[in-house]
Amino acid sequence: MAAAREAPITVRRAGEADRATARGLIPPTTARGRASLTLLDAGIGLLWVAFETAPEGEKLVGLLLATAQMGPESEEPVGYIQELLVHPAYRRRGVAMHLLDAAERYFLTDHAFALVSLVTSPENDAALRLYRSRGYTTHAVRLSKRRPEPPTEEPHALE
Repeated sequence: MAAAREAPITVRRAGEADRATARGLIPPTTARGRASLTLLDAGIGLLWVAFETAPEGEKLVGLLLATAQMGPESEEPVGYIQELLVHPAYRRRGVAMHLLDAAERYFLTDHAFALVSLVTSPENDAALRLYRSRGYTTHAVRLSKRRPEPPTEEPHALE
């Protein structure tokens, strides 16, 4: 029995229809997801989409949303990756690598930006491995401490 052949994955800059389709892949339950959806709704940012091409049509399997920003230290343009998502069924198939290739080529080669940056959670080992394998290095460590929630008062029993 022959192994099933995987349909090819293609990456392209998103058109308006792609932007609408991409909304379905971004989770609105996270702060980053809500920020990304706000950018998409406002038409802000550069979006690359990855599709699986099959006889029945295209299926969105990943996306990368980025913006151009000014670096706070250098005051030079910096490419900032806001969101990189790959559908769970398509992970470990090179989708993220192809999306990063497209964004890095745009910022670093086509527009000669000096830097592409992003933020990820220190607990996200898979993302850290991916970015480090691509030559990304830790630039800064940001620490935070939240104000403690005030204690809730226990209701007093009536005497």
